[in-house]
Amino acid sequence: MDLLDFFRGHLPWSKLGRFLKQLPAGSRYQADIEMDFDVAERRFAEEREAAEKAGDTVESPKLEPSSSAGHDLQVQMLMMIADYIQQLQLTLIGVNLPEGKTLPKPQYIPRPVPAIEVVRARHTAADDDAQVDVALAEMGFAPATPEVTP
Repeated sequence: MDLLDFFRGHLPWSKLGRFLKQLPAGSRYQADIEMDFDVAERRFAEEREAAEKAGDTVESPKLEPSSSAGHDLQVQMLMMIADYIQQLQLTLIGVNLPEGKTLPKPQYIPRPVPAIEVVRARHTAADDDAQVDVALAEMGFAPATPEVTP
């Protein structure tokens, strides 16, 4: 199979789409699609539309995007195992910790964050700000405006 076969009309374009969808999650193509903010905006709009029809809300925390290139199933499993080992270590430390001492916080391995999660968080934060402004206006307070200093 060659890309020229699609342009020459020997293979249907739908086959290329099916082929691309079958690429593994850790591939560079899938990572690039996950990091594409235009695709993420379209997906978010579709999700929001579906959520509004169902009466649900879409929420997500503030996140920074990171690529998932190379994060296939085996890497994800190894990351989970490392996190579980760290939890076991903290449990042993906590059991043997003297009174009054606090348990250290776990340092989990950061996971890749696709662009759709970042878009969700951005829109959720904007919606929350708009709701606060509406609530303040209803109570008679003017929305806060940042002061400009020369």
